Amino acid sequence: MKIVSVLPGLGLILICLNIGQLEAFPTKAPAKVVTEFIILHNNDMHSRFEQTSANSGKCTEELAKANKCYGGFARVAHLVRKYRDEAKEAGGMPVVYLNAGDTSAGTAWYFRFKDEIATAFLNKLLPDAASLGNHEFDSGVPGLLPFLDKVDFPIVAANLDLSSTPKLRHSKHLQNSTVLDINGTKVGVVGYITPDTLDLTMTKEDIFTDEIEAINREAANLKAQGVNIIIALGHSGYEKDQEIAAKCQDVDLVIGGHTNTFLYNSEQPDSETIDGPYPTLVNQTNGKQVPVVQAYAYTKYLGKLHVQFDKEGNLIKFDGTPILLNSEIPREPDVLELLEVYRPEVAKLENNVVGHTKVFIDGRAEICHSRECNLGNLVTDAMIHARVLEDLGGTFWTDAAVAFVQGGGMRNGIEPRSDGSITAKDVTSVLSHNNDLYVSKISGKTLLAALEHSASMVDAKEPNGFLQMSGVHVTYDYNNPIGSRVVSAEIRCAACTIPVYEPLDEDKNYNVIVSHFLLHGGDGYTFSEANGSEPQHMKNKEVDVLTEYLKNHDLIYPGVEDRISIIPRIVEDRRKKSVESV
Repeated sequence: MKIVSVLPGLGLILICLNIGQLEAFPTKAPAKVVTEFIILHNNDMHSRFEQTSANSGKCTEELAKANKCYGGFARVAHLVRKYRDEAKEAGGMPVVYLNAGDTSAGTAWYFRFKDEIATAFLNKLLPDAASLGNHEFDSGVPGLLPFLDKVDFPIVAANLDLSSTPKLRHSKHLQNSTVLDINGTKVGVVGYITPDTLDLTMTKEDIFTDEIEAINREAANLKAQGVNIIIALGHSGYEKDQEIAAKCQDVDLVIGGHTNTFLYNSEQPDSETIDGPYPTLVNQTNGKQVPVVQAYAYTKYLGKLHVQFDKEGNLIKFDGTPILLNSEIPREPDVLELLEVYRPEVAKLENNVVGHTKVFIDGRAEICHSRECNLGNLVTDAMIHARVLEDLGGTFWTDAAVAFVQGGGMRNGIEPRSDGSITAKDVTSVLSHNNDLYVSKISGKTLLAALEHSASMVDAKEPNGFLQMSGVHVTYDYNNPIGSRVVSAEIRCAACTIPVYEPLDEDKNYNVIVSHFLLHGGDGYTFSEANGSEPQHMKNKEVDVLTEYLKNHDLIYPGVEDRISIIPRIVEDRRKKSVESV
């Protein structure tokens, strides 16, 4: 046994048992196993309907021929069906397959077909239950309703207040929880979703309530109905998953998502950095230990947890590990056939070459959500270029020399092909939300506050809001407290004959280009003034803006240009000072 981490503020020690076993009451004689089953689980699949590269981007023809592609729904389907078929055999182990949300968003497939394709592929997998992810709310409640009506399985979310949204309250398949029958034993699955969804998506309905209160209330209802085994299934992130495990005393297991957390117990199997043990164990105050699991993201892994319970519903033993879905895992033919139903429309995007790159365009979350990335530079430069083409600068080169995009607004990078081509499909995969763009006039004070908010993301549990930018040179010092981390900021001039950078002036007004999402408070930003002028709606959305830029430049080679400089935090060691990598 070894201590692997301490959860701040909860006084919890998370423990990894090397032997992969849990005894609920170690001072008593071993309890008899009466209920035993396998849990298979995914989270954050993000529309990777077809197989991907190692970085969850496009599986190119070259990678496919070299058997270096991963995941895809056809591989997930093969393993889920394999274990389900084995369960039907004499003495076979029962199987529960769960999905922890965010099937939506992330690829050209979803960009083109939305809920139609998401539900078609999920119905091939037929989870026993699924939670909602924040991206299921990307188009608000109206965009969610068709999804809920088309799926063929229960969607669980206990922490939604639906009193003011009757259409959602009466929608097909949405419920607080569901009860599964596993060889005569009732197993409850209670859903939850992060309340941050209100800031992370376009939804304006404030229907999200506290996860822990809602789970405890629903779990108590299930217990009163004789359900003694309860699984919390949801989409609030690894840290919140652990808090749920600690504070929801009726919960026996937590199956999570949202933070793309990779949990593993031995040597790193591929390129993903291990974030903790699988499962992570959380101690409740009563001595009960609750396992927490996630399975990374993008269909690259399928989580597999084998659990055993006694007659009182106490978890007494477990073992398991995420399964890497590499080319050794077969793909189900009928799921591949379903891809071909939708492929012609996607192929039109794929065959439409809009530009070429000489370099890898890096869209990895671990880069673009924490530091300057060349994809962020490309996207924001394209926004500036689009405004220049609108020719509203009068006698000057433009009226808006600054543009921002949040890291979470870019869903993929672009891996160079042998001919360097960039297709329309690549563009829609990068900017799958395809936001409207606006020019907003804000004060230098408001602009500085936005930069400070971006600098605070290093301490956020979800740093999706870290800003990429064009027309700004900024330095963040992470040794300073939140709100005082911008130590220098220069802004490119618009009303000038030659663009140069000048120190940010808090009393001056600046036109900045932002998406509809950021303009309306997404990720906690303010990009408008209370009594300011109405933002100007730009002619084209994000996808058309980037496409036009690529066509006009044909061959690109975006770099990292010190637009964002970071002074890393100095960490005091007992013996010496060291620099923390942030």
